[in-house]
Amino acid sequence: MKKLIIVLFASSLFASCSFLDTEMEQNYDREMFLKSGYSNILNYGLGVYGYLQGLNSVSGTLLAAACDEADYSQNAAVQNFNTGAWDSYSNPDDVWGHYYKGIRHATLFLQDTYEYPRMIAVDTLGSGRPLWLRNCDNVRRLRAEVRLLRAYFYTELIKRYGGVPVVENVLTMDDNLEIPRKSFDECVQYIVDEIDDVYEELATHYTNFGYDEGTNQGNGGLGTDMSQLGRVDKPVAKALKLRVLLYAASKLHNPSMSHDKWVAAAEAGNDFMTDPECAHVRKLFGDNYGFLFSTESNYQALQPRADLNTGLILTRPYAANTNAFEKANYPVGMTNATGQCVCPSYTLIRAMGAKNSAWNPAKPLDNLDARAGYMIVTPGSKMGKVNGVDRIVESYEGGVDGVGARTGATTTGFYLRKFLCTNLDIVKGDTRHKSWVLMRYQEVLLNLAEAMNEAFGPDEKGLIEGTDYAYSARELSQLVTNSYKYKPEGVPASIVSKDDFRQWLIEERRVELAFEGHRFFDVRRWMIAEQTENKPLLGLKVSVDSSSGETRYEEFVVEQRAFVAPKMYLYPIPVAEINKSNGSLQQNPGW
Repeated sequence: MKKLIIVLFASSLFASCSFLDTEMEQNYDREMFLKSGYSNILNYGLGVYGYLQGLNSVSGTLLAAACDEADYSQNAAVQNFNTGAWDSYSNPDDVWGHYYKGIRHATLFLQDTYEYPRMIAVDTLGSGRPLWLRNCDNVRRLRAEVRLLRAYFYTELIKRYGGVPVVENVLTMDDNLEIPRKSFDECVQYIVDEIDDVYEELATHYTNFGYDEGTNQGNGGLGTDMSQLGRVDKPVAKALKLRVLLYAASKLHNPSMSHDKWVAAAEAGNDFMTDPECAHVRKLFGDNYGFLFSTESNYQALQPRADLNTGLILTRPYAANTNAFEKANYPVGMTNATGQCVCPSYTLIRAMGAKNSAWNPAKPLDNLDARAGYMIVTPGSKMGKVNGVDRIVESYEGGVDGVGARTGATTTGFYLRKFLCTNLDIVKGDTRHKSWVLMRYQEVLLNLAEAMNEAFGPDEKGLIEGTDYAYSARELSQLVTNSYKYKPEGVPASIVSKDDFRQWLIEERRVELAFEGHRFFDVRRWMIAEQTENKPLLGLKVSVDSSSGETRYEEFVVEQRAFVAPKMYLYPIPVAEINKSNGSLQQNPGW
């Protein structure tokens, strides 16, 4: 049985790129597999989760390195975004084939398990009706999850390429393979319809690794069902619906700024905020911003969980025990650090400074936004351990971690802290559990705040079916800034217009969601990338005067970035797909 599962997953991973391919069926006897029982059917469906990507999926690094948030210390493909050296033949983030393989796997599973009650009856002969009913419930719920994952994959496609072909059935060579692209709005409607259709079949929440259900106590994984790790549930569906409708309402896809589209996004967000089945993730994590993204001990698992106030909604498990991301991103002066690091820009740090009224550009690393210390490693701060002792980072001029110290050192003067376990001794091979945060409550709040502001302004709640929306845009934004015990500065009372609030929200998203993969797409959907991405990326040199002891700061240009508007607002369709389509796929403008 194990061999069959391996063949199934291998055929998914190594099938060629087009949604038209039929290689998957040729690689194993699917009929035999499906007849082999409930466990194989379950594993078949769970395999769709393998197509969820983590945040480090572009050249092994973050998309932050392809926008004004950061640089990458290696000369990797992701840098082509920054130089403008990418096209329909070579796209550093070409996920077309990846997600269509996921869509195909999902569709095959749904097609093959249509008669699942009959298919799994053989497993329960002699075991009684209760077991059969339980297994039917599990497969029915899994089928809903697979449809939600497929909707998620389409969302990831359309935010990159615009409208794409929607393939609702498994194709064979006897079918009409010339499938045109749907419009962006048609794709959005398909995604929303799928979410609405499966919602009631989804679980409200799952038990998570390392914890007893309904408690806050870690137990090292004893008595916990590991198969539930990272599964999608009702809050994921509601959050995804808001996200895709927000993209649909944004200027790139709504050039006339139609009010109705913003209202639709606002209604979806209000639904999330009032649905009792999403209550367990409507939590604001007030203790430590950094703990949302790293596991400082083996009993923290970066998972959404009822009764714990993390506000996590969807995570992508990365590895049970790993230090790969730490080795890549720890300061290069540490033994075993590999120098493949995301280097936060001074451009971003200046934005973090501007979020605090006490910030003084003459002392640019003092009085930054309160979240900055949980995201960025500055010269002289601590990161990692050596023989149990916190290590001081020497990223100042002449330091062993400084700019140019060796190959792979920071290019900006800063190292990444967000997502990293800060207490690992990588010399000794310390490891931790790691997951990527794909959705969290603060993103939902900011998505809804944007929709409410565009629909009604900063303070009006509007009406939905004769009743006020639950929160105004200002109230939602203040929930975010009030969620942490160190209280970042919230929206000033002086901001009363829609335009001013929009600008404040742009900067708030830039800080709160930094490095999480949003900024790269935000500046595109807002159509401001030609301003933000077509300018120099800045770094900061920090040095100490040997005679006076004074700390000196020198801003410098890391590189000149390039963004060609309007064509780069959308990715090009891969040329191989254009060629295979016999003209039915139309390329995006400018490519």
